Amino acid sequence: MAQLQVRKLTLIQTKQIYDTYMRADFPPEELKPFYMIEDMWKRGHYFAYGFYETVQADGAEGDLLRAYAFLVADNNKQMLLLDYFAACANARGQGYGSIALGQLKEACGDWRGIIIEVEDNELELEENIRNIRNRRIAFYTRNGCHMTDTRSRVFGVDYRIMILPVTDERAGEGMAQKVTGIYRCMHNEELLEKNFKITAE
Repeated sequence: MAQLQVRKLTLIQTKQIYDTYMRADFPPEELKPFYMIEDMWKRGHYFAYGFYETVQADGAEGDLLRAYAFLVADNNKQMLLLDYFAACANARGQGYGSIALGQLKEACGDWRGIIIEVEDNELELEENIRNIRNRRIAFYTRNGCHMTDTRSRVFGVDYRIMILPVTDERAGEGMAQKVTGIYRCMHNEELLEKNFKITAE
């Protein structure tokens, strides 16, 4: 099994990963403008981790980024939202994502739990889209996450809400309130009124 080092990133390092990796790893419509991340960061509601592997190449040793995680923080409720999480292209299908998620839980050991939004797999969908969503849910389930009864609609996208408990095994309770609290760390009330709602809890 690969050995990864988890590092809490600076804002500059986070911007480098955003520009170098995230633009390739996520569709443009799923990427927040970086100024939004920077604003949340400066208000104490955002941070990021990189997961690195030390490798030998051409007789020299170096660290390769294998995965990264960006998180929104609700300091009042001690809850996190996994805003972006991906294994890098050179690390997919090799177990790095599972290793990184386990290390993320350890790194976030002072928080109650990590909220994970997954696109709703129970809508009327084309089979290939449903399969992709099912695989994503299965990945998180294999790695200790639990599905809650809460659903949301954010900017027209329907989500089911999962939880990865950290210090609080009951972190999945009252999820509608916790998700709403997270979004209040991201957006003002006027924007939320138009673009965010809890659709089931």
